[in-house]
Amino acid sequence: MRPPLILLCALFSLVACTTTQLPEGAIELPKKIDETSGLASFGDHFLTLNDSGGKATLYPFNKKGERLGKHKIEGAINRDWEDIAQDSTHFYIADTGNNYATRKDLTIYIVNQAFKLEDSIKVSYASQTKFEKKKKNKYDAETLIAYGDSLLIFSKNRKSRKTQLYAFPKKAGSYSLEKLRSFEVNALITGGDYDAACRRLILTGYLPDYTQYIFKAENFQLKQLEEVVLERYQLPLSPAQIEAVKILEDGSVWITSEGEGANLPYLYEVDFNLLSPTK
Repeated sequence: MRPPLILLCALFSLVACTTTQLPEGAIELPKKIDETSGLASFGDHFLTLNDSGGKATLYPFNKKGERLGKHKIEGAINRDWEDIAQDSTHFYIADTGNNYATRKDLTIYIVNQAFKLEDSIKVSYASQTKFEKKKKNKYDAETLIAYGDSLLIFSKNRKSRKTQLYAFPKKAGSYSLEKLRSFEVNALITGGDYDAACRRLILTGYLPDYTQYIFKAENFQLKQLEEVVLERYQLPLSPAQIEAVKILEDGSVWITSEGEGANLPYLYEVDFNLLSPTK
């Protein structure tokens, strides 16, 4: 028996209303990387990774959004990969996702440019003495940045919506992290990158209603942290879940958004000339 015409029309309208549209200027990414949570560059291409539940694999893709194979990182485990930093010789993969502040195995994997695992770094927070499950906590981190001989972590603080900055050496070992400074961002920080040539720091973040933000600090230096000012910009992107950002050599800033639920993952170039600072 064929469904009544009115029912078919209603079903068609429902599907049409729930079809996800990409924001203007966004470039759709393959569903294989729909949990894109970190962004690096490799030659003329990007590299990304999937977060918790994904494989221990890096995925290259181009500016058209076309995936270009994959690189499995043998010996690494993806418990909750959240970001990837890089310098001229290595990639640093942050297995630092810690939603409930219960993890005692926070790890940064050191990977060479042949995508071979060379070593790892273990980190913990000096101020953390309890590891009981707690949703609103300050010991989650989704941001890893290469800065000279150091790596920087900016926390995703669900408790205060500030972000805490930590620094530690790029060398293999175990480090207990002491906070260097807190920043009043009023957001949950999800990604970051640093351009050493112009000393520009970029962070991404969001609020629980999924309003998306990007932060910019000019002349960022660890030795002058008290002078650092983070400018906050709202991104005109919906739907979005921005968790990765990369500054390319030409100074352009690129972000990726996860494809949660019916949403599509995408790549997007940020033009600060079209944005205005907001409180």
